[in-house]
Amino acid sequence: MNLKFPFRKKNNNYSNIDSDTSDLGISYKKKNKRLSFLKLPKPLKRVKNVKVVKGITNLFTKDILKKLGLTLFIVIIYRALSSIPLPGVDMTVYGQYFGDTTASQGSYLFSIFTGGQLDTPSIVGLGLVAYINASIVMQLLPYAIPRLKELQKEGERGRQVINQITRIVTLPLAFFYSIAYLLYISQRDLLNINNDPTIALDPNHSPVYLIPHMIASNWPSIEKIIFMALILAAGTMILMWLSEIITERGLGNGSSIVITIGILANLPNLIGNDFAQTDFVNSVVNFFQGNFSALNSSITLYTLMIIAGFIIVIAGIVFANESQRKVDIQYARRVRGESNGQGSFLPIKFTITGVLPVIFATSLLSIPQVIVPLINNSIDSSSFLRGVIDSIQNGFLFASTDNVINQNDAIYILVYAVMVIIFGLFYSFIVLNPKETAENLQKSGAFVPGIRPGKSTEHYLAGVILRISFVGSIILALIAVIPLVSRDIVLLNTGYNFQLLSGIGGTSILIIVGVVLDTYRQYKSLRATRGYEKYVY
Repeated sequence: MNLKFPFRKKNNNYSNIDSDTSDLGISYKKKNKRLSFLKLPKPLKRVKNVKVVKGITNLFTKDILKKLGLTLFIVIIYRALSSIPLPGVDMTVYGQYFGDTTASQGSYLFSIFTGGQLDTPSIVGLGLVAYINASIVMQLLPYAIPRLKELQKEGERGRQVINQITRIVTLPLAFFYSIAYLLYISQRDLLNINNDPTIALDPNHSPVYLIPHMIASNWPSIEKIIFMALILAAGTMILMWLSEIITERGLGNGSSIVITIGILANLPNLIGNDFAQTDFVNSVVNFFQGNFSALNSSITLYTLMIIAGFIIVIAGIVFANESQRKVDIQYARRVRGESNGQGSFLPIKFTITGVLPVIFATSLLSIPQVIVPLINNSIDSSSFLRGVIDSIQNGFLFASTDNVINQNDAIYILVYAVMVIIFGLFYSFIVLNPKETAENLQKSGAFVPGIRPGKSTEHYLAGVILRISFVGSIILALIAVIPLVSRDIVLLNTGYNFQLLSGIGGTSILIIVGVVLDTYRQYKSLRATRGYEKYVY
């Protein structure tokens, strides 16, 4: 009886085994069928290389590269627009008085309206200051107009309506700012930046203006001013459109990125001028070559201290920006498993107001610096207003525009810091309203442990916000005044005015660091959308 074995005997070939086990570093030879461990497993090298490549590709996904490319393209367009000079401005005079290392002595002519974004009179020289102020106004108006308050509660539709109103408000506001900006720079004598009356009354003095005046007149023609204002307003609207494209389709907040790029564009020139004037590079080279005599130079030591100070300030901004108070919250209506509620928390950041308190304080203190030069030439020397104008010019409000260190500088810094703290406390209750927050918690069935819902929660949150915003406002004030104090100390001891401290103030540092952190958060969130299994912390 012939019995057939149900399994067919396989061919004695280990090629499949060899291929399957090659990743383990084991290879079978067909001839002698012996294991060979003598060679370094090449597939392991490939695995390592693949991991490196995958790690690099995970950093920039297709969606991130698309957003990043669009953002860089718009930044290039913005910088191209900023290189187009504004029609009506005498660029020969500009190149003569602002094209060398002394440019920063009058750079506030262009940055007083833009917060340090640009220092050139271009078609986008006004920047986004009108759009930012319009946004701030639209944040405050709902507390006075109930209809806008209702729109805020309508979700996405309400947000779109408010954004459209903000764009409409930006246009007339940009035109008004353009008129004031042009009148301001048209009245500044470049040979008498500090408005010294002795120089102004000298019969041999011939004033030089960026915007040429009419013959036998102290003002440019009205037609020219209106034409230039329309161009500046159009440039603001174009920048607003470009910034919104970045916000919707690019990487980061569009308006913040535009402002940051405008600030960083001036940074290389400021650093280069300071290093050239102080001969800092040669001092560092001599130090590493063993020549320590460079340390005997006070200007070199102050330069090193300023560099270290910038690093410490940036680290402090990052720490303050990332710090937050977590208020415990319990949701009584959410039941999971056997528990009666789920715990959560309400994060309250120390810098909840952002950089806006510093912008408010700077704007208010710069109003006299804008108005006084406009009316200075129109007031008779024997009138009562002449004495008032002279006292204002010699007071602390103009301490930031001269190179003289006196008690006015200390008063200006003190007033500046107090205004930042006051605005910080005020604006924090607008950003996070305790009453609305308590009502929203009560509607969602949430409560703070140990605190009754309603008025008790409102009072508790108000106290927490007050304490946190007070500490955050003090931090903002310190960051805002540190560059001013450092500039005055260096100027008093060495007689040199660091252009970096004059051109990049506390506001600029706060904006730059904040934009970098916000952009990095958005980048991490975009990586997370690919799937948590591919997300690398």
